[in-house]
Amino acid sequence: MIARLRMAGVASPALDANVLIGHVLGITPEQVVLRSDAELGHEDLRAIEAAAQRRERREPVAYITGTKAFRRLDIAVNRDVLIPRPETELLVEVGLHLWDASPCARAVDIGTGSGAIALALADERPGRWVVGTDSSPAALQVAADNAQRLRLADRVKLCLTDGAAGVNLQDAVVFANLPYISSAELRTLQPEISRWEPRAAVIAGTDGLSVIRKVVAQAGRGKARAAAFEIGLGQAESMAALLIGAGFEQTAVHRDLAGHPRVVTGTRVS
Repeated sequence: MIARLRMAGVASPALDANVLIGHVLGITPEQVVLRSDAELGHEDLRAIEAAAQRRERREPVAYITGTKAFRRLDIAVNRDVLIPRPETELLVEVGLHLWDASPCARAVDIGTGSGAIALALADERPGRWVVGTDSSPAALQVAADNAQRLRLADRVKLCLTDGAAGVNLQDAVVFANLPYISSAELRTLQPEISRWEPRAAVIAGTDGLSVIRKVVAQAGRGKARAAAFEIGLGQAESMAALLIGAGFEQTAVHRDLAGHPRVVTGTRVS
């Protein structure tokens, strides 16, 4: 499988092969290496071949296995939702500091998708409530299923709405990983993204900020106490300006492990 995935242009063929084989066999990728000489039954071989063919078509591993690790949770995913990224864990980490500064404030995850952010917040702050919104009924169903499976449904309220429309944001802490790729950048994306992930969760107009701009305005009008937004490359300055224009007097830029500006926060002083 490794050679086939390499020929297909997969960036990490050995890792992906071990993950997929482990998924079929119900073992970890590390255990796959230890079982390299083990004989497999026909059903397992058929399932491994089916997984290999899907990955050769550049379908993301997470869609094939149906799950993606995020913070302390395993989040179920399908093609209705964006796959949670390691970079988005920074958004949770930074946002938790904002939330801890206002522990009585509600947390609102706008564009929740699979529910990864909202569920991580509820998991890591067990005494608090979280609201998650999305404009996609299919995505909200994924989030609801995750909440039930992870036993967090009693503290995560999910709302079908456009951004934060109709949601009380007064003194809330807003979290948002919204689409931030411009339409012109679509052709430069890896096939795993451009062919498979939901376009509405990835692309946002000619500058990548059309959805973010709308949600920042909603957060400003709603008098949110603080906000944390994940951004793309080259958007930090524009993001900070949007937050200041919406009434957040203090802004900060937080870098990911690669050193790229990844999260911009805004807080109200008064």
